[in-house]
Amino acid sequence: MKMMICSSNKKKFEEMVSIANVLKQRYNLEDIEFTRPPKEIEVEEYGNTFLSNAYLKAKAYYEAFGIPTLADDSGLLVEAFGGRPGVYSSRFYMDDFGSDVLGQKDFELSKDDLNNTKVLRLLEKEKNRKAMFVSAVVIMLSHNQGIFGEGHLKGVIAKEPIPGKGFGYDPIFVPEGYDTSLANIEDKNEISHRKKSLEAVFSMLKKVL
Repeated sequence: MKMMICSSNKKKFEEMVSIANVLKQRYNLEDIEFTRPPKEIEVEEYGNTFLSNAYLKAKAYYEAFGIPTLADDSGLLVEAFGGRPGVYSSRFYMDDFGSDVLGQKDFELSKDDLNNTKVLRLLEKEKNRKAMFVSAVVIMLSHNQGIFGEGHLKGVIAKEPIPGKGFGYDPIFVPEGYDTSLANIEDKNEISHRKKSLEAVFSMLKKVL
């Protein structure tokens, strides 16, 4: 059985495939072959939760191509920001919230670096650095059959980026029980929010296939 993994983010796609390939072995689902969609389609992610946006994406791709589809929506919630960036994590640098901490020269940075810079500057004088990663995953098996799962990873925001192999907010996020960033943790795919959400849907997928 082919299953599309829908993400335009190359690093996220590779991470999801890596985790999913381990899980399909664990749950005896070896006949699943993960693929990219035949082409990218524009999906308006207007939901106010990660789960609703993952559903919108999975449903749109399933209806476009008629192939079982797996989609993820994920992001960072910072306690001191009242849960922001949340569903706007990928474009937090564009959010009016705290926009005055970024200068014109900052926009020479990559999108990921812009987002991280904004978070760090907004937390410069803040004692509460608690944060949480959230990943929501939806698998659409048919027009009216879907499987949903969510995973969380608690931690704190570092004082400065700790680079490594990760992407997004990984370099500034230190998981509970660790003294380095998620980007710098070798077993990231064993502890991450995305691993937890994918494991939730694969455990249910085993029961319905």
